[in-house]
Amino acid sequence: MIRKWKPSKSQKKTFAIRMQDPSEQEKYNNNKRVKEEKNRAGSNFDYYSAGGRYIPTQSQYDFCIRNASLFVTDEETLALAIVISGYINKSSVHHDYIHIVNEKSRNVFV
Repeated sequence: MIRKWKPSKSQKKTFAIRMQDPSEQEKYNNNKRVKEEKNRAGSNFDYYSAGGRYIPTQSQYDFCIRNASLFVTDEETLALAIVISGYINKSSVHHDYIHIVNEKSRNVFV
């Protein structure tokens, strides 16, 4: 069994102290963004040609409920409503709407 690495308490504390410095925090976020872009660039998965219908997850639903004010355009508002109703009714939702919610959640925490 392979175990995933987790930081120790002292490593968590050191990281939290380091993130207090705005320049360190900016550098960390930039490195994280570059790594994500690199991973997505190497991916063969094409979100726009992908399709399918899926039942939204609880984390997607929770994000929509907590951050409804972030969905401002008509397309985003429609995606918000469809993902919420899809989760509540346990019905399938087109992947495009789920993709909008996932992209919004990624951009919020970056």
